[in-house]
Amino acid sequence: MLPIVGGFVTATASYGYSLGQTARLVCSLRWLCSRLSEMFESWAAQAATAAAETDDSADAAANDADAAGKAVALELRQLGRRLGDHRAVLNGLQPDSERLAPWREAAPAHPALIAALDTIAATTDSSQRLDIALELLVPQLRNAYGQICERAANHSDGALITTAETFRSELQRHYRIGRAGRSNEQRSSAVTEAERTLAAAGGLIPSEVLCSPDWP
Repeated sequence: MLPIVGGFVTATASYGYSLGQTARLVCSLRWLCSRLSEMFESWAAQAATAAAETDDSADAAANDADAAGKAVALELRQLGRRLGDHRAVLNGLQPDSERLAPWREAAPAHPALIAALDTIAATTDSSQRLDIALELLVPQLRNAYGQICERAANHSDGALITTAETFRSELQRHYRIGRAGRSNEQRSSAVTEAERTLAAAGGLIPSEVLCSPDWP
């Protein structure tokens, strides 16, 4: 629980990122948003194509599958476009100097993340894909934005805090809308397997990128 001072909620700890830490963090987020946007839009296109193939069917079950496929395609497309927007905004937050040249080009926080997301992207079932997006990828990215809000300092990271808070709120809204009307059953095996794959690669944004080693 955050303390309330003078009627306003304040952070319990605000450490602030160095310029180098900010450069590495934003570089990682730029790559991640781009990769997830690409993945979700690809999934959306495939779901829409599959749904279109059953459009003219007179079978009730086929029509139900068509409607479900279109809903999956719409949700994934919206997520993909939103994360593409995130990437565009983050481009403007990338610190730029000769000393920070290694982070000018967007790159994953850890090389193993490339293969991990490629493995996850190979999931074939559209419903499982949306489950993975809503139950794993979106929450992990949302939580990363939340940690940035907690760890960054207003005096030095104001633009980063504002951006992260906006993006976190957007993803939370997408999560609520996406989960509405969907089953609350135990998470699927596809999500669990994707989580293992991601964990083995250190997660979407490893803790050492989000937090300095000398922070509590």
